[in-house]
Amino acid sequence: MGWKQVFALVLFAVFSLPVSATTIVIQNNDAAGEGFNDPTDAATIPNQRGDNPGATLGEMRMELFKAVAGVWENLLNSNVTITVGASFDALGCSEDGATLGSASATSTHAGFTGSKPGVAYNVALAESIKRSQLNDTEVEIIAIFNSDIDADDNCLGSGGFYYGLDGNTPGESVPLFTAVLHEMAHGLGFTSFSDIGPEGSGAFTGAGGFPDSYSLNLFDLDAGKSWGEMSNQERKASALNAPALVWEGAKTSEDRGLHLDPELTVTINAPESIAGEFAAVLGEETTIVIPPDGVTRSVLDGNTYDDLDSNPDPADGCTQIRYGGTFRDKIVLFDAADCGLYQGFYSQVESAVGTIIAATTETGFPDVSGKYGNSVVTIPYVGVEKPVGDALRANIDKAIATIGYSSSMFRGDNQGMLQMFAPADFYPDVSVSHWGLTAVPALLMQPRLGLLEHADVDITAAAMRDIGWSVNIPGEPPNLVFEDGFED
Repeated sequence: MGWKQVFALVLFAVFSLPVSATTIVIQNNDAAGEGFNDPTDAATIPNQRGDNPGATLGEMRMELFKAVAGVWENLLNSNVTITVGASFDALGCSEDGATLGSASATSTHAGFTGSKPGVAYNVALAESIKRSQLNDTEVEIIAIFNSDIDADDNCLGSGGFYYGLDGNTPGESVPLFTAVLHEMAHGLGFTSFSDIGPEGSGAFTGAGGFPDSYSLNLFDLDAGKSWGEMSNQERKASALNAPALVWEGAKTSEDRGLHLDPELTVTINAPESIAGEFAAVLGEETTIVIPPDGVTRSVLDGNTYDDLDSNPDPADGCTQIRYGGTFRDKIVLFDAADCGLYQGFYSQVESAVGTIIAATTETGFPDVSGKYGNSVVTIPYVGVEKPVGDALRANIDKAIATIGYSSSMFRGDNQGMLQMFAPADFYPDVSVSHWGLTAVPALLMQPRLGLLEHADVDITAAAMRDIGWSVNIPGEPPNLVFEDGFED
């Protein structure tokens, strides 16, 4: 038997190993009478109970945690049980805000069988890769949630946590299912182990001082470096560098179009010298219609036409144009003015099919907010950055543009990679360890709960694969990692 035949048999044996879904155990860390042991009759809080089968408040909490654990059990593969030490404690609250809860891994590990050299892993992931326990009998994740949400009538509208498992959260309540799903993801590895706060060293804090498998997916477009390539000071600066800090993990970048809305763009089709696809912002009118293929027409400079006001200056689009039929079936370009939607409205009155409003400042988009009283504007009016407007105006006699949605740019990405939450003001335990706020629709791992699909981990599943987990993404084989180093 030749070596190629032997190698083929080894590979067959490796890939024949069964994929085992994860077992997650919720360990009750509360004292008698509190948290998971709270004896409050569930029947006395029907608006919070929903379809939860628990008979007491404490039992409902445990039922919900087990249901959330079930989501992660079905998604991730590990033959080592993951134990979550969970409790409810008073964390403070007001009418306007509160910490719902938190969760974190209890340890990190490096240099074990199956790990990549010089990489630290959160303990649950490390055990899944090694296929054996690394922390003796210790819990893998610690989770604490805010009991004040239920106890304080002045907290977040006084609706308390919603304990239903059906996602039908009443408007005045807080969806605990989604909050626990989010925090458990942090405990499973969706977090950066790095000392990147204003007073921090910038160093990695995982086992051995190695970069962790989460942080190795971070890339700064301005610096042109990944976090694993940066100095400590560069890393601290990058943590404040939105929107340039992005996630470069291959699976997340590949899947982002499955979870994010396409970016509104203005595509310059001609002349070739200025051709390209450029981000745009859409006016607020809900009646605007953009066909699937977008609106493509030649561009006309609206600022060169007279209007019907008493001002002798050229038109700004804020009042009706002196009609001559010139705008018919054109996309009209205006410089930004303090009239927002009226530039779109008067373009439509003159039979234009779209309006491009160019910023007059060097950075940012123009203000295209506001709604016309009777919502009659149906043509798209969009804002673009100043360089786009300048390029169009300089080539106005040849310019052809499309207002539409991109097939390659998505809301929340930057150069094909998902933006991270990295504002100029640092937020402990929040900055870098969440997706950016620009992602649309809302994602599970953004820093605040939005209008999320119940029990949907969305693009977080892809990120977990980038981190190193074997993940059961629907319709795809899992990314298997074995202690002999073979992987798919």
